[in-house]
Parts: sequence; C-alpha cells; structure tokens
Amino acid sequence: MKILFILNPISGNKSSNDAILRIHELAITMPYDFKICYTTGEDDERMILDQIDWYKPDRIVAGGGDGTLQLVARTIRELDTPFAVLPLGSANGFATAIGMPKDPAEAVNVAVRSARTVPLDLLIFNNKHVCIHLGDIGINARMVKDYSESDDRGMIAYAKHLMSSVKDSELVSYTIVTPEATYHKEGYMLAFANANKYGTGIRISDGSVHDGRFEICNVPRIAVDAAVKAGLTALNVFVDKDMFSDVISCEHAEVTISEKVHFQIDGEYMGMTDRLTVGILPSSICLLMP
Repeated sequence: MKILFILNPISGNKSSNDAILRIHELAITMPYDFKICYTTGEDDERMILDQIDWYKPDRIVAGGGDGTLQLVARTIRELDTPFAVLPLGSANGFATAIGMPKDPAEAVNVAVRSARTVPLDLLIFNNKHVCIHLGDIGINARMVKDYSESDDRGMIAYAKHLMSSVKDSELVSYTIVTPEATYHKEGYMLAFANANKYGTGIRISDGSVHDGRFEICNVPRIAVDAAVKAGLTALNVFVDKDMFSDVISCEHAEVTISEKVHFQIDGEYMGMTDRLTVGILPSSICLLMP
C-alpha cells in the first residue's frame, strides 16, 4: 500500500512532528510505503495533482485545519482514492465531527489502518466554492476575518477575536428559499453545516457528512458567554442549549440577506456578501473513518 500525506506545515499552533514520527514508526512494522509533501499556499492544487499522478497512492491523507482538508478534498473529488484526515489545525472542526482522535499520533493510526469508509458529501457555495465542514455569515465569520489578519494562533486567539466580533455585530434579516419552503428569519449568525459539530464538540445539528443534505442553523439571539463557546473556544462548560435549535435541513438553498455581512468557509474569510446559493455535492469522496 502506498500512502500520500499532504501536510500544512503552519496549521494551528501545534507541531506536526508527533504525526510525522508516527508515520515513520508505523512504516517499520506495517507493509506500506509513504510520501510526505507540504502545502505552500502557492499553486497547491497543481502540486497535489502532480504528486498523485507521479506517486499513484492507494490512499491520501490530509493534515491540517479545515482549510487544508478542504483544499485536498476539492482537488481529489473526481478521483476514487480513499481519503483520511489528521487534526493538525487550531479548531479541527471536521476531524472532530467525524470522531478522529485529537492526538495526532493516534489519528495517524486510524488514517493508516482504517478500512471503514463512507461516501463524503461536500457543500458548494455560489456554484464555485467547495466546503468540507461548514460556512457561515455573521459573528463567526467576522471573527475568522480578524483572526486571519492577526499573528495569533490557537483556541485562545479565537476567543479574543470572537469577543470583539460579538460586540460589533448587529441583528440582520434573511430570506431562505429551499425546495420545500420559504423562511423569513432574523439573527446574528447563519451557519451552513455539512457536519454536526464545531471543533470543541458543540453539537449544532443532527446531520452527518454522508446523508445527502446540509443544515442551515440560525442564531436568533446571542449571549457573550454562549458566543464564545460557539466560536470554537475550549470553554464549553455552559452552553446555551437553544443556541442552534433553529435548524433547516435541505439539499439546496437561496439566501438573501438584508445587508452585506461577513462570510467564511472552513476558516477562510471570503469577504462581504448579501446573497448566497448553497448546494450539496453528494458522495463526492471515499472518506476513511475511525
């Protein structure tokens, strides 16, 4: 078996050394060959495709945060090669949602040894932007913008920027049109979730990454302490249980917003928008599961 590992060397605030060490250790005792390549932020999709064409791996493993996992997923979604993930980012929302071990070395064990697969769905925004975990507008997206523009990393940095985002955010109105109904709502944040959890394990819906649907989760009211927990900090002892109770499950949605708001996908800030089209790309990738 040949495994191609694609790692982001600057994801999160932790080193990937433990994962790399475990990759080498397992290769001594298990009959597999491996190659490690690193993203650079420049023409990574072409690099990944070139490596796949040359190496012809039997499985592909992406290591980093949600943005890195999404990069690899969207690049290989036309292929049949099984795909696994390593949680090497700050929040690791997608890896958490599918139950990957938080410890990088344990996650390598799963990525190398697992034989259980599910057909992974992906989201697509405005017919061009692919999403593996979730996208949202409002408070969390504003926090992602501030976080990306700073030199801070890690969960404490998320909390610091989220507090500022909460204070600066205003209530906005949305019109959501799905094949089943039209909804008129108000809120401070609207999340579009392929998976059912944030990186801290906070549950936002009953959906899954392989049900052919996605969930739209409205946050109609916000308290500072609950907002901090929604924004992926580790301080999730007291969570507003009703925070994500306003949920729509669908396969397609057209969203019109009363004013331009901040928008992010998988931890990448996408700018301001007042209109979104959201769809599902069902069974896009063969995902290796714990």
